[in-house]
Amino acid sequence: MMMAMAGGLVVKHEPTNGWDGRIEFSASAASGNTETSVLGARFSAKRVFGRFKNSLDAGANYAKATTENADGEEVTSETQDNFFVQYRLDAQTGDRHFAYGRVRYEEDAFSGFDSRWFIGSGFGVEVIAKDNLSWNLLGGPGVRIVSVSETEGEPTEDDGTEVALFAASEVDWTIRDGVTFAQDADATLAEANTTLANEFTLTTALTDRLSTNVGFKLSYESEPPEGRESTDTLLRASIGYSF
Repeated sequence: MMMAMAGGLVVKHEPTNGWDGRIEFSASAASGNTETSVLGARFSAKRVFGRFKNSLDAGANYAKATTENADGEEVTSETQDNFFVQYRLDAQTGDRHFAYGRVRYEEDAFSGFDSRWFIGSGFGVEVIAKDNLSWNLLGGPGVRIVSVSETEGEPTEDDGTEVALFAASEVDWTIRDGVTFAQDADATLAEANTTLANEFTLTTALTDRLSTNVGFKLSYESEPPEGRESTDTLLRASIGYSF
């Protein structure tokens, strides 16, 4: 089980090049019996061009802890080291329907997976499309390419490429002026392993340009690599810069 909490940077202004996005930063440090350092970053950008929408997302987390062993020596170990990048293209096909293509790459040093790709496409529907509330559902087939970490230097037989099914739910709710709530849940179903993720984010505006963000993410692997837990959690607090 993995848990991290950090405080970090969100600023907002009108886009000048057709892109609207945000960069978030988080950092924390603690000292005492255990010295810990946590760093995190998140990037997202969108551009609407006619009936097409481009979405780019990326994120990374790194954490380490330093403790003193029985001999009085300091021992430093990493507790988080992961990142992802994702691109999605939506094409509106009707008033509330769209087709999409999606590519995602991720690495996580502590999940047991050296790297994972997902390339797929499908269709989506805007279930709710109001000024203060939106809810999208989407899904379709794809290909997942997995590289599993070696065990004691021995190559694993779990590497491979397989057909998978992706499904997602996206909710954005403006609770009141300056306060928004978002939930992003998705599932990647494959024969070898099914991955589930559910993330909640609460954003509060400080000014027209600054806001704070608090998020919680729960991830689940039905068949994790040997020696790994099925469930990971991540709690984060951040401040960001929008462009």
